[in-house]
Amino acid sequence: MGDAQALFDNPDTLYTPSNLWAADRSWGVCTDYDLWGTTVCGPRPLVEALLADNELEAVRLPWTS
Repeated sequence: MGDAQALFDNPDTLYTPSNLWAADRSWGVCTDYDLWGTTVCGPRPLVEALLADNELEAVRLPWTS
């Protein structure tokens, strides 16, 4: 994540990155180009921390097969 700031603060980039993931592929983030909606996939402690954060609006999406 430390390298992600350069992607967001680049004046030559018109939109935000749409996919970010850890080097070990333990979590991933997929977002719409205008940050309208973001999906985070990762280990349960990460998801629980996001859901518990009072400054984030987060919902758990149902699993589908």
